[in-house]
Amino acid sequence: MLKTLLLLIACSLLAISSPIAQAQQSHLSKLVIAKGKTYTVSPGNTLLVDTLIMQDKATMKFDPSLYGVLEAKIAYIGQKCVITSKGSDGKKGNREQAGSSGENGGDLTVSIHFAQLGNLIIDTSGGDGGKGADGKHGAAGIQDRYETRTATDPVTKKTTTTTVLVPGRAGTAGSDATMGGSGGHGGNITLQYSTEGFIPIFNNEAVKKNGIRILTTGGRQGQSGQPGKGGFQRADGGIKYAEIIPSSEGKIMLINRDNL
Repeated sequence: MLKTLLLLIACSLLAISSPIAQAQQSHLSKLVIAKGKTYTVSPGNTLLVDTLIMQDKATMKFDPSLYGVLEAKIAYIGQKCVITSKGSDGKKGNREQAGSSGENGGDLTVSIHFAQLGNLIIDTSGGDGGKGADGKHGAAGIQDRYETRTATDPVTKKTTTTTVLVPGRAGTAGSDATMGGSGGHGGNITLQYSTEGFIPIFNNEAVKKNGIRILTTGGRQGQSGQPGKGGFQRADGGIKYAEIIPSSEGKIMLINRDNL
């Protein structure tokens, strides 16, 4: 009886969850991404397509905050095409806060059969950190100066010339700049591929045919701002400290299904 009840509950949960799972993925019989255009994968971040055609400079974009999946039974890829889940760059900071961190690149699994391949970039790089803000310059003030003064003795009529120091007025200190944000981590890539009898060439920028470049680098730290300059007799600003987390590179797994 208990086993039967558990089975009924499991079946009920499966019946409820299956439509949700199906709603979170797109299944297309054919997808053509026109030259220079960008196709954004649906919110479920999973695309199943029977025939994929990417014309020259076409881009397929995945949400980096979710795990991305592309399955293409047959694909025709043009020149300078991109499949990306790259993280976005951080925003610029202000004089109180450092630049924000770059977004992590999204993990991506691509299962694809290449009928034709020009050159393709698969990019899960992390975004760069946002720039820090410059400090504000202090008021300049007035520097000390020397003046030459001439006086004539009323009795002797003799003229005397002297040089005197005229004290200046101090300015104000420069304010601190802020640091750039941390770069985002690179996402992991799993690429399962097969071809129509040709051998892909990996990570060679000069290749214009049968080329695949895989980018999983971590984002760069954002550039820190410039401290404000202090005025006369006042100090320059510094750079406010903020913790920076070094970005890491994503991992790559290649599976050649032609060899299986």
